[in-house]
Formats: sequence, C-alpha cells, structure tokens
Amino acid sequence: MKRIMAVARYIFKQSFRNKVLNVLVVFAIFAIGFSLLISELAQEAEIKMVTDFGLLTVELFAFITLALALTVQMFEETELKVISLIMVKPINKSEYLIGKFLGLFMTVAMNVLLMLGTLMIILKLRGGNPFEIRMLLSVYYTLTAMSIMTAVAILISVIVTSIPAALIFLFFIFVLGHLTVHLKHLADITHNAGVTAFVNVFYYVLPNLELFNMKDKIYSQDGLFTGAYFGLTAGYALIYILTALGLANFIFKKHEF
Repeated sequence: MKRIMAVARYIFKQSFRNKVLNVLVVFAIFAIGFSLLISELAQEAEIKMVTDFGLLTVELFAFITLALALTVQMFEETELKVISLIMVKPINKSEYLIGKFLGLFMTVAMNVLLMLGTLMIILKLRGGNPFEIRMLLSVYYTLTAMSIMTAVAILISVIVTSIPAALIFLFFIFVLGHLTVHLKHLADITHNAGVTAFVNVFYYVLPNLELFNMKDKIYSQDGLFTGAYFGLTAGYALIYILTALGLANFIFKKHEF
C-alpha cells in the first residue's frame, strides 16, 4: 500500500506542478464566478441559474482536468521515459497502475473541491443555501462519474501510445457516455434489430454517465437522490472501475520497459 500511495502522491504532485493545469484551476474558479453575471439575466430564478451553471462548470472542468493530467502523465511516460525509472524500483506494474489511478483521481477531486467551495461561497453571498443536500450530492455524482472516466483514461493510456489519439478517445467516450441512453431509446423506437444491436454494443460497453448526471435533476421528484439509487450507482461505478483497471493491468503486464 505504501508503494501505491507513493506513486499516487508523485502523480498528484506532478500534475499540479504543470503550469497549464494551475492556470486551468484558476480559470475554472473564475468560470464559476461568471455565473453571477449569468444570474443577473434571470433575477427571478437567480439561485437556480447560479447552481445550474456552477454544476455544469464543475463537470466540464473536471473532465478537462482529467484530460490535461493524463496528457502530463503520458508525456512523462512516453517522452521522458519516467516510467522506466519507476519500474526499476521495487514496485510491480499493478501497484503502478493503481497508484496512477489514485493520483489522477486526486488531481480531479482537488479541482472539483476548489470549484465546489467557490460555488458555495457565491450561493451564500447571493442568499442561497450553500449546503443544499441535492447540490452537494450532484457534485458527489460528478466525482463518481469522473472516477469511472479516470479508470477509462488508464485503460486508454496502456492501449494507445499517442497522446492526441488518447485524448480523442477519451473525449468521445465522455460524450457518448452521456448520449448512449438516448441513442438506445431512439433505436428501440425504430424497431430495427440491426440498429438496436449496434447501439446496444455501445450502451453496455461504454460507461453510462447519464446515471450520474444530476445537475439537471436537482428539482426532480423521481427518487434519484435516495439510498437505493446511491447504492445502485456506487455498485455500477465500482464494477466498471474494477473491470477497466483489470483490463488495463492485463495489457500493461505485457509491456516491456
């Protein structure tokens, strides 16, 4: 466990030593602050506008943070050959992958917590409730979705050696992860077995990120903020993460350094 956490701390520190990532954190906080300007356009629903825009910003910048952190790590692994130095130490490949997963996720989580803190301060200043449980749960679900995407990023990084290709794959999986549930609904309407089978491949293989999309459903009465739904999504996330990391570990063990 000490070796895993050592890798996680190293990747976390390296991510925040990158100046581009530091600028992104600042920009994300200012983007949340921009919600104040947006809210002036709809004064009757000011708190709702601030909350909705803030939660959207949290998700988008969490994903961008992951993409940039992955870029930093892949650059160090492929161009600077840092991984070759790490592998000569008493650490196995499984420990390195788990540490890398934790380090990348810690980077994303830190950014999300900074943005959440900014959003809570703005809500407090505008007379809203910064401790609204559904808003906080929405951020939790965003973090859970990002934990899945982090595992996917790890899997992509051991399959694809090109950084641009890895980012493109990560972007399309993120987008399709939000769209597959809608595509499946449209495919079912067509009653075409071929189309349905084709869409089902994407629906069951790619992560269903819409399960964790609560930013538009804070005011919903559909039971999405219950203990049962919490358990369902937590179980789904755990299974998907373990599967993605298991596949990544299987492929990674075949790599030679």
